[in-house]
Amino acid sequence: MLHPLRSAFLLVVLVVPAFAGQGADYTLAFGPGGKRWSVDVRLEGRGEDELEFRFALWTPGAYHVADYGRFVKELSAADESGGALAVERKAPGYFIVRGAAKAKTVVLHYSAEPISQSLFSNGIIDVEANRIGRGYAYVNPVSLFGFVPAREDEPLRLDVRPPEGWKVATVLARDTEGRYLAPSYLRFEDSPLLFSPTLESAEFTVVGKPHRVSVHGRSAGDVRAIADGCSKIVAAASKLMQGLPYDRYDFLLAFADDAQGSGLEHSFSTLILVNSGMRVAADEEPFWGIVAHEYFHLWCAERIHVQAIHHPDLLAPLETGTIWVNEGVTEYFCRHLLLQAGFLRPEQLLDGYLETQGYPVKSVEGESWTDVSRATASWNGMADVMNFAGRMYGSGPRTIFALDLTMRGATHGERGVLDFLRYLDDHYVKEDRGFGEEELDDVLAAVAGAPAAEFYRRYIDGTEVPDPAKLLDVIGYRFKGGKLEELEGASEEQLRARRDYFSATGAP
Repeated sequence: MLHPLRSAFLLVVLVVPAFAGQGADYTLAFGPGGKRWSVDVRLEGRGEDELEFRFALWTPGAYHVADYGRFVKELSAADESGGALAVERKAPGYFIVRGAAKAKTVVLHYSAEPISQSLFSNGIIDVEANRIGRGYAYVNPVSLFGFVPAREDEPLRLDVRPPEGWKVATVLARDTEGRYLAPSYLRFEDSPLLFSPTLESAEFTVVGKPHRVSVHGRSAGDVRAIADGCSKIVAAASKLMQGLPYDRYDFLLAFADDAQGSGLEHSFSTLILVNSGMRVAADEEPFWGIVAHEYFHLWCAERIHVQAIHHPDLLAPLETGTIWVNEGVTEYFCRHLLLQAGFLRPEQLLDGYLETQGYPVKSVEGESWTDVSRATASWNGMADVMNFAGRMYGSGPRTIFALDLTMRGATHGERGVLDFLRYLDDHYVKEDRGFGEEELDDVLAAVAGAPAAEFYRRYIDGTEVPDPAKLLDVIGYRFKGGKLEELEGASEEQLRARRDYFSATGAP
């Protein structure tokens, strides 16, 4: 017996010709609190007797092996007349459709289990996967939608059939028939979708670029306040990074009892899951810290990254020693965004870098930051996740703060980590490429000389742990008795370095 959705979809196939050059047409359906996603995929027949259909091993932004194909159930295939085609499953996420050489259209149908029930389910962080709740649902597309590797650079369409009365939020554009469009699979997998019957949205504009905030679980008044806060963070980032690298951007947020506080970056949007009880007032740093962190990933991770992420191979594990740039540098600068946006004072900014942010750290000494980055591909449980979090988000900002002070000390206060990012933006992002795996010490040397490269060798690629408190005199401070103090009689160079440090972030 055909699945009802698949039967309806096959009728459409009979009357709609294949679209030349179209990578795939997807249809997605689900029910509130459902146990399965239902997916149909319509592919143009191109004479292949064997057609590969694959599911990704990992998510850009999460990096560890997740093997999403293991959640796929009951995959079947048919031609345009409904005639069954043979399907072989060679691995959890590796399917081969046979006998399709004469098919004008190949239609796949499969169901898949929702992956996430909590912050960390099935070895996967919630926001990198998908969930079907009673009152909301979300999809990180890479976790649910398979693809034909030979067609991943071709445009595709998605027809969403949510429960009655539910709304859909995503940054993807729509055609005249309401289908969502993406120019390639990699652009599609980079575009999360949030579903809810109570979605509230608000819009704002920064430097002529439109932004939208779509929220599940909060009132229209709260959503307007969230949009106002997001606009301040966007304006801060635009000043910091000298412009915005997109035409439009969407913030997707879900406040839910089964969410604990996680987010995942994307090139033109972000999906953030937080608990229903989380406060969003202007002085609530935990919430705004998540927003600022995910937003700053627009640069560190989405555009400034190692070459292996520039056009990622989702079918092979990624192992790189450079995740510290994506996460540690982002966590450092998200606090600068909060400062400029008015959520932090300068003293709070510096105090935060002298602490470990409360993350439990299993091991910092004796383990290089590049080694922690490379180990991401082979996480094995929550202990590994927490070790990663401790190094990237706990001690990581302290390390980058020490690097910033080292660079400023070597350049008489004139250049720091912001200049490192701008160099990477100018010499790599604007040339549409990623940096090389072993190039970062040379880049640091190009920006701030030998001391910056030596810092990389000792504290990033090496196992030593820096103490930024010992370097505070560079910007005219000291840390004494557990307190941050301004130096008495600070030199003009120290004061100039302090002004430059804060003015680079837009602070007065």
